[in-house]
Amino acid sequence: MYLLSDIKCIILMIICLIQWIICYEMSEDKIQVSEFDVIPGGSLLSHEKEWNGFVCKFSYTCQGGTKEQWLMGLSLNEDQTKFQCSVERPGGGGSYLFFQSFKLKISGADVKEGDAAGSSNAPLKPSEYIVDLKENMITDVPGKFASHLERVTLYSEKGRSEL
Repeated sequence: MYLLSDIKCIILMIICLIQWIICYEMSEDKIQVSEFDVIPGGSLLSHEKEWNGFVCKFSYTCQGGTKEQWLMGLSLNEDQTKFQCSVERPGGGGSYLFFQSFKLKISGADVKEGDAAGSSNAPLKPSEYIVDLKENMITDVPGKFASHLERVTLYSEKGRSEL
């Protein structure tokens, strides 16, 4: 059981590293992964992780059968100025849950961009979600979101103070 879990974590860390390098051309980054259960039932639930002054919080409501295991991956570049948070179903496995809402929010850095994917890891339509740079989050658009979510990611940068 633990071996399968370790393999899932390694796969997610590799995916996060590749995404981070592509988006931010980083020399070396640090990665943390946490597992959590996405639980259906229509209640607003969340999973939060803090790391080096950055906080990533995923909130959602969903319906469906039983709980699913999901992963939250955090990446931080060497000089701690670029931070990525990704929440996804591990191993590219599809989710059978129907999400009523989702929100991924970062504190401690300014969001620069974000993306989300639904069934078969296909990008959600731009009308289904919004990246709110002012609020440092990505969230569904009520009435437009088609209820399928398998991955959501935010890319952010911490401002540098000039001397």
